[in-house]
Amino acid sequence: MNHPKTGSRQGPAAGPGDRLPEGGPLPDLSLYERLIDDGIVAADSRGSTIDHLTARRLSIWLTARPQEHVFAQGLTRFADTGVIGPTLKMQLRMRARSGTYTDRSQAARLLEYCIGRGTDLGPISQDFGRACDQIDQADVMLARLHDRAREGLALPEQAWPETDGPRIIALAQRNPDSQTVSLILDATTANTVLFAIAANADEREAHIREVEQFGQSLPEGSYGRRNRQAIAARETRVASRLRAVQRTYHIAIERDNALKPPQPTREPHSPEPMADREIELE
Repeated sequence: MNHPKTGSRQGPAAGPGDRLPEGGPLPDLSLYERLIDDGIVAADSRGSTIDHLTARRLSIWLTARPQEHVFAQGLTRFADTGVIGPTLKMQLRMRARSGTYTDRSQAARLLEYCIGRGTDLGPISQDFGRACDQIDQADVMLARLHDRAREGLALPEQAWPETDGPRIIALAQRNPDSQTVSLILDATTANTVLFAIAANADEREAHIREVEQFGQSLPEGSYGRRNRQAIAARETRVASRLRAVQRTYHIAIERDNALKPPQPTREPHSPEPMADREIELE
C-alpha cells in the first residue's frame, strides 16, 4: 500500500483524533495498512470490489491523514454506520480523477466499493462500527501473532495437547478503557469452548424453567416465590450473555459471506484505471 504524505489542494486538516475506533485509539497504521492490503488482494483474487470491512479500514486510514473537513465528515459517518452520502462519493470521485492527490489510489478503491453498493447506500447495520472495531482488534492480534511465529519467537500462553492434534492457541487482551477483553483461539479450541458455552446455556435455561414452575406453586408474595423469581432473573441474565457469545461466534465464522458486497462481473484492474472506468460507467 502506498504511504503518501500530504497531497496538494487539501483543505483544513482533520487529525487522527477525529475518528477513533470504538474502545481505543487508532491501531498502528503500518499494521492497519497490511490488513487493508490483504483485503485488496482478496478482492482482486475474487474479481470483485473490496468488502465492507476493508472499505471501512480504508476510510479510517484516509481520515487519519490531513483531509478537508467535509470529506473527513463523510468518511467518519461511513466508518460509524456504513452510510455513503452523495458528498462522500463526489469527494472520492474528485480525488480518483485528479493526479494531485497522493491518496488517489486509496480513494479510487473506496469509490469503486461505493459504486458497487449500487442504490443500497444506507446503514449496513445498527452496530456496524462497533462490530468492525472488534474484528479489527482481533485481526491486529492475529497479525502480531503471525509476526511472532515468522520471527521464531515463542507464542505466549500456548501449550501442546497431550494427544496428537493442532497446537493450542489461547491469547487474551484486556482494554481497561472500554472494559472489554479480546480472545484469540485456534479454531479447534474455539469450537470446544463454544460447545461448552452452549451446553452451559442449555443447563441454565432448563434450570430457569424448573425454578419458575416451582415458584408458581408457592403462595403469591411469599419469600419462597420471590426468592425463586430472583434466582430465575439472575440465571436469565447469565444465559443471555452465554447466548450472545454463541451468536457472535456464529456470525464471526460466517462474516466473509456476510460482509461481501455485490460482486460486479468484471476482471480485476489496477486502482487508477479501474477508478476511471467505474467513474465513466456511473
